[in-house]
Amino acid sequence: MKNTFGEYSFVTKLDVTNLEASAEWYKSKLGLVPQEKYDTPSWRQFSFPDIPRFAIGLNLSNSVEPGNTVNTFVVNDIVTARQSLTEKGVEVGPITDVGHGVQLSTFKDIDGNLLGIRQNPQY
Repeated sequence: MKNTFGEYSFVTKLDVTNLEASAEWYKSKLGLVPQEKYDTPSWRQFSFPDIPRFAIGLNLSNSVEPGNTVNTFVVNDIVTARQSLTEKGVEVGPITDVGHGVQLSTFKDIDGNLLGIRQNPQY
């Protein structure tokens, strides 16, 4: 997969059952900086003040299984990134628009760990 990163190089997803309470916890307890332009009804994203190009995303979920995360590579062109993975024999899911112009696709490594590729909207 060619590394053509946009604003963020890596976003990790954490499932939460109460988006607002969790967002406040990550902000107040860990000092993470809200990235409000990525807010959706089911997603809040935070950056680290001293770690560029890395973010944590909180994903609203009905249930949470600890350890159930999706580490996501942010790319400028999700279609090209997906095609590159497919050509290398990786089984990649369909590209899904999850709202506000964000597109996602997931795949698994050889141990079954779920990974993702994400394209942010072009502003």
